[in-house]
Amino acid sequence: MTEQTPTTATPGPSTGELRALRMTAQRLAGLVAAGDTEAVRTAVRAQPRLLSATVERAGQDGWTPLHVAVAEGRGDVVDALLEAGADLEARTEHDRTPLHVALDHAPELVDPLLARGAQPDGAAAAYLGDTARLAARLDSGESSVHDDAETSLLQFAALGGSASAVQLLLDRGADPDDGALLAAAHAGQPEIVQQLLTAGARVDRRDPETGRTALHAAVEVGHLESVRALLAAGADREATTSDGATALDIARVAAARDRAAGDGTPTPQDALVDLLEHSPADD
Repeated sequence: MTEQTPTTATPGPSTGELRALRMTAQRLAGLVAAGDTEAVRTAVRAQPRLLSATVERAGQDGWTPLHVAVAEGRGDVVDALLEAGADLEARTEHDRTPLHVALDHAPELVDPLLARGAQPDGAAAAYLGDTARLAARLDSGESSVHDDAETSLLQFAALGGSASAVQLLLDRGADPDDGALLAAAHAGQPEIVQQLLTAGARVDRRDPETGRTALHAAVEVGHLESVRALLAAGADREATTSDGATALDIARVAAARDRAAGDGTPTPQDALVDLLEHSPADD
């Protein structure tokens, strides 16, 4: 009788590997947003095509996992995706690269993306205050009025706090009233707030979607100097957002929250409340 040599069974894929093989772009985006770095790494290792698979986010299509990771500020996931070969120059439906997303949503990831090879275009140059690169982009034909995306070059310069980039764009024809004032107020950039007001930005221009003015934005981030500059320019204290909130309403809620979380002593938001309650007629 012939003896049969026992065979060693090849182990099958693990549960995690099977799950990775069934992964969809939408599920992967959820893992990215949750910051599950190991699950993301396993998924893109099993299915490299997922690196370029896109999902819809904030009303626009074309978001790759890397775009989502940057928007969520998930630095570890960004590293994992780049190590797996994610495209740093991938663009959304509205022509946004991961670097653009970082400029808007996660400034702390701008330098790491640049270090990994992201190519700064006009938007990035405006944000970073790289006026030489910005001027070269404008000279090559890039519009100083808008970058054909949701955020104008002037808004990027305002967000980054670069007075020289703001002035360059204004000198090249950018509209000071394109929403950059609200961007500067939200970013806590009082110098840029004043610069844009001087250039002709309307102090009470409302965001078409939210109804917010620059005063609402400055109060939301608790930036006293920006609030002072806006009030000095005649900002309407009674202007309301689309959901009916005045800047004073926002400041009072924030002050109450801060006091509840602390020892009850006055907070920076209390100073904003005092400033907003003080009528010029009292002077």
